[in-house]
Amino acid sequence: MENQHILDLEVDLLEFAQRGAEIPRARVYRVRIDGEEVKVETSCPTGELLLSKVGKRPCAFELIEEFIHHENDVVEPSETVDLRKPGLKGFITAHKEIVTIFINGEPYPIDRGQRTVAEILSKLGQTPEGYILLEEKDGPPLPLPDNQPVKVCGCEIFHSQVRSGGSS
Repeated sequence: MENQHILDLEVDLLEFAQRGAEIPRARVYRVRIDGEEVKVETSCPTGELLLSKVGKRPCAFELIEEFIHHENDVVEPSETVDLRKPGLKGFITAHKEIVTIFINGEPYPIDRGQRTVAEILSKLGQTPEGYILLEEKDGPPLPLPDNQPVKVCGCEIFHSQVRSGGSS
């Protein structure tokens, strides 16, 4: 019969993985993500929760499990990870090539990098001739110039607005 006892101490995943030891049940697990040690209070967190521990979001980053024998597996944001899995030593993150941006509150996939206003508006079937693209960053949405590239890293928030015509 498996020992169901939960340890009151913190368990370091890397330490157990290096020893090849079975990871006991614990109240807190010390996990390395991109070399940074974080504390997780469940043995079965989601990928999104683990990304949030290092200030990253699934709209821009992938989470990858690292095992002691050099295998790696991508973890989806909603996927549950078993921290007690044999050989799991931690996680790394990687920038996604195709990220998610939000336009008028809806998510859209797009290639990471320099994008044009026209390319972003095309996700809505709109063009710069009829619409203004605004970006929300640390304050109210501000209009973006049509002739300058927009840096897309993932998770950006945009709004489109009908371009007002002529004089009144």
